[in-house]
Amino acid sequence: MMRLLTDKIRRIGASAKRVAASLVVMLLTLTGCIEPPLYLPADEVLVDMPIVVMDLEVVWNVDVDWQSHWYYGWDDLDESLFGSIEYPQPRSYEVRRYFVGDDKTAPHTAAGTDGFTTMQTSFRKSYNFGYYDLLLWSNIYSPTGTQVVLIDESNLEEVKASTTATRGIMRDISAQAVTGLYNQPEIFYSAYEEEVYISRYHEDYDYFDEQEQVCVKHIQTTLNPLVYIYLVQVIVHNNDGRIVGVTGDAAVSAFANGTSVNTAHTNNSPCMVYFPMRFKQGIDADGETVDIAGGKLTTYGLCDMDGWATDTRADYNGTRTDLDNKLFLTLQFSNGTEKTLDFLITDQCRARAHGGVLTVHINALDIKPPSSGEQGSGNLFVPNVEDYENVDYDIIL
Repeated sequence: MMRLLTDKIRRIGASAKRVAASLVVMLLTLTGCIEPPLYLPADEVLVDMPIVVMDLEVVWNVDVDWQSHWYYGWDDLDESLFGSIEYPQPRSYEVRRYFVGDDKTAPHTAAGTDGFTTMQTSFRKSYNFGYYDLLLWSNIYSPTGTQVVLIDESNLEEVKASTTATRGIMRDISAQAVTGLYNQPEIFYSAYEEEVYISRYHEDYDYFDEQEQVCVKHIQTTLNPLVYIYLVQVIVHNNDGRIVGVTGDAAVSAFANGTSVNTAHTNNSPCMVYFPMRFKQGIDADGETVDIAGGKLTTYGLCDMDGWATDTRADYNGTRTDLDNKLFLTLQFSNGTEKTLDFLITDQCRARAHGGVLTVHINALDIKPPSSGEQGSGNLFVPNVEDYENVDYDIIL
């Protein structure tokens, strides 16, 4: 019986190069023999998905109680308008497998690429023997049903993510320049593992799963966020009813217009990211009663920036130090007028490159409201920019 079985394995071995990696489950019951190569295409290799990093404070690299500096708070109305302050649990994942054969440096090809969607945190598939690169990213489930993140897979070496433009425009009146505003991206995650070797030999796998009857191969990587959360607050001191609200229109300049799904390294090109804000009155901030405009901003991060990882710093380490981040916010005054101010927040953004709390303090006594009839932005975010704290008017795009 043993001889017949051995002869059969030798015959199967002649076609090993054209079959998927698999298990010879029958021989696992035999004791005192060496486990043979994997031959049979009926069985498959089980791959465990990476762990997803969703801890807000871990991504922010916060070692203090950030909530003590976040005076705006987050009530039920904020959550209904802007969503929760959290990294959401993914519901499903896209998987792309790039087979490169025996040459692990070979480029990805259309013939060697396949993809699928999985609802689970692990998947089992047949593999050819040789090297694979595996790219995984989480799918987005937008509360509004409209996803603004665009995934571009035209380049097999690097999948790119970007976002759509929003309805408004923004004008710098000093230079008469008009630029589009871009939506803030939804939060999603990715992981990229290169040179995953699918071997013919059992000893090259992590273990054999008796229940599943498959070899298990763990991928030693983690799904990290590609989009980062900022909490933005403008604290108004000495207001006494002068500023009565905000239009809800706000934007920050010089954030990256996209990122690499493979590496999480952001694009070199800046854009203006639009996000909404809400005005609250009578908030206690360290014993002082103030009014605060606040909101949640999501972004790919600063330009030419490395993605978040457990061994990276929160500080910005990219090359685009020529760009300034400015917060633009339209205030409403008690005389019925509106004015858009801009605030320089570059240092804060660079110190919190992967998200965090951004705070601006203003004194209402220093802000002169426009005269009646001096406005007219309509439903477009076209600001009349006031140079606050000697910030120049230029918007670098």
